[in-house]
Amino acid sequence: MTVTNHGKRRVSPSSNPVLRDTFRIGTVAFSLAVAWFAFRPAATIEGGLPWDKANHAVAFLTWTVLAACGWPRNGLVRSAGIMLGAGIAIELIQGLPAVGRDADVWDVVADMVGFALGWGLLTAVQLRNRPGLRE
Repeated sequence: MTVTNHGKRRVSPSSNPVLRDTFRIGTVAFSLAVAWFAFRPAATIEGGLPWDKANHAVAFLTWTVLAACGWPRNGLVRSAGIMLGAGIAIELIQGLPAVGRDADVWDVVADMVGFALGWGLLTAVQLRNRPGLRE
């Protein structure tokens, strides 16, 4: 743990295994929710934000924050690769006739915008304590 100039200890997901594991469980639960929304039939879709791309961006922003706090040693490139792979996989699965949805490359772009916003948020509020991480 690091000590701030105010003499208080900083608590981060990397220094607190219980907090880290909570974020990991949250990431898995959120992944299941994303899969449910992504793969249910299009006829049953309702709610969410009025613009589909905003739904994608908000989902990937949330997913990025949860995953980055659950696995704090993953850097930008690895995290971006994982999220890009997830976005592409979702669209490929949605393009299957059995799912009855449409694959859209712009959804992947919106996913990565959400990732960038999430990573920027994490960096801005310094939730990720990179030096001295331990798992």
